[in-house]
Amino acid sequence: MYPYNRKTQLYHVPIRAKERTDTTPDLSADRRLQELLVLAGQGAEQLTQKYTALLQEEALAEAHDIIKTMETDGKKHQRILREVLFIIFSDTAEDLPTEMPETETETAGGAALLEELLLTELDDIPFYRSLLSAMEEDDLWDLLFEIITDKQNHTAALNHLYAKYFTKTTGQ
Repeated sequence: MYPYNRKTQLYHVPIRAKERTDTTPDLSADRRLQELLVLAGQGAEQLTQKYTALLQEEALAEAHDIIKTMETDGKKHQRILREVLFIIFSDTAEDLPTEMPETETETAGGAALLEELLLTELDDIPFYRSLLSAMEEDDLWDLLFEIITDKQNHTAALNHLYAKYFTKTTGQ
């Protein structure tokens, strides 16, 4: 009935996987990319720790499920970045030196921590987009797009939580 439900293709064209050509860059030789991926993994771990600290805030008790989802996404991002490291370099983040600076999540209040998380998530989006532009493999694109999409969703949720719990309303 509707034209978009009909098969309009006269013959079946099999989809072929991209073949590696001589012009395709060898990502495994790029040590800067490796360092950036390790740095991204460290950043994801720090964000997860901050979300864990945010779960302890009594002012945000009603938003526990939202924050817990973002914490779980942070753990997923760590796993994805380890997977990307393995795909490109055949090693994991555990094989690489990782020195993370201590974070001061305990001293920050709920509003300050929420604002810091919002700004960090906003800053991470262009970082992951630049990582994405360095890669040509579809599998890696899908993994990084998943992280970017999560980060965009996190910024919307954090913005909502900040507006709901920490903005002062004026009486009308």
